[in-house]
Amino acid sequence: MSRASVVIPVHGNAALTRRCLDLVLADLPADCEVVVVDDASTDETAAVLRSFGERIRVLTMAENVGFARACNQGAAAATGELLVFLNNDTEPRSGWLETLVGYAEREAAAVVGAKLVYPTGTVQHAGVVFGQDGYPHNLYAGLPEDHPAVNRSRRLQAVTAACMLVRRDTFERAGGFDEGYENSLEDVDLCLRIGAGGGEVHYCHEAAVVHLESISRGRRDRFQRSVDLYRRRWREQVRRDDLSVYAEDGLIEVEYPASYPLRLAVSPQLASVDDAREAEVEELLESYARRTSDLLAEVMRLSALAAVPAESVGGDREAGRSTDHRALLAEASRLEAEARTLQERLARAGDGDFAPADQLGYSRLVERIRAAVREEVPDGARVLVVSRGDRDLVDLGELEAGHFPQDPQGRYLGHHPRDSEDAIAQLEALRESGAEYLLLPVTSSWWLDHYEGLAAHLRERCEATELGFCTIYRLAPLRAPAPRERVG
Repeated sequence: MSRASVVIPVHGNAALTRRCLDLVLADLPADCEVVVVDDASTDETAAVLRSFGERIRVLTMAENVGFARACNQGAAAATGELLVFLNNDTEPRSGWLETLVGYAEREAAAVVGAKLVYPTGTVQHAGVVFGQDGYPHNLYAGLPEDHPAVNRSRRLQAVTAACMLVRRDTFERAGGFDEGYENSLEDVDLCLRIGAGGGEVHYCHEAAVVHLESISRGRRDRFQRSVDLYRRRWREQVRRDDLSVYAEDGLIEVEYPASYPLRLAVSPQLASVDDAREAEVEELLESYARRTSDLLAEVMRLSALAAVPAESVGGDREAGRSTDHRALLAEASRLEAEARTLQERLARAGDGDFAPADQLGYSRLVERIRAAVREEVPDGARVLVVSRGDRDLVDLGELEAGHFPQDPQGRYLGHHPRDSEDAIAQLEALRESGAEYLLLPVTSSWWLDHYEGLAAHLRERCEATELGFCTIYRLAPLRAPAPRERVG
């Protein structure tokens, strides 16, 4: 039996797999093994794997079974007392495996996750925390990897399986990854089940892996099904621990005077403060940060696959307080457009790996939606926008626009409707209170497949304007449902 088995599920992206295996094998302890699960790849992956000979063990799936089942099959074939799941879009740094194994043995941890960083030097994962919305979030994503809060090993409730060690006996008692999840959240679910059984989950900052996230495509519909399963099983049960972690790391501080209000200090690296003061600046900073994060992820992806020159993403680190935020936002949009143009050109050349990402072009989508609303919706109308809390989407100029779904105060509700019945009830309540239009961006088109009852309700009762990049429904009922025939 091996001390540890590195299990790597792969589906395509042969060049990434070769690079990952080269790095893993160059640093592999003598008492460890590598098991690669080829999940029905259709490219040259099989030939790449054969080129490694007996240095790896290969398990080939006859059909694509997805991440959870591929990992479970790999674990069953492995011989290690410790199972280390690793994505093929990673580049482990020297000593990563010995560090993970040593930490697990020293801390008696059932699960240990690594620090994942982008090639840009920013964090992708420093563990997983659960927000006040009840959903998991990668801790400190976007912070520099040398930030003190990132470099603190700790016990958490979950880590990501992009690089995750699990004790075999614990893994088997938990039943492995739940195959009901489809390439999303199965790692969070496994950690929570192991935690519920008394096992400890830890984040080890000293084990570092570069993660080329954003390579995979086409997961939106499957992601939503996984989110639904997570919501039903865990959302109301998890300990919402993000604020306590931020406070522990000194990023949130609270002063308690003799009487309220309390005095809060929040690190600007952690959050912007929405208190209705200087709202325009706060929104600019928030939008700039989001777009810059998305852009860096995409430039990183292009760099990994096509060696885009590093100088194309340079910036002024000393801008400080004198920064012209509108100019920065304009520059981010310009770079975003250039990167997307590059992707589209390469895609036309026949390289499928360069299919334009959803992230890039988002600002253009928002602009087109705003223009369409000006053309299609009368002045003064009240519009609902299907969103996940994105302020840009509900900024429709002079029109009164709000999120759908929303809470009684008009803010984003924080989660999707439970089912079609819930979605219809929320929509009709808002229509009765004055909402006249519903806008469905193409980024939320999966709603019509997932909420089939809602889709039928909209077809029967609303006039729809299909624009390709969005659909606008007029909520004022054009016709009542056809009456049922009386029997007898």
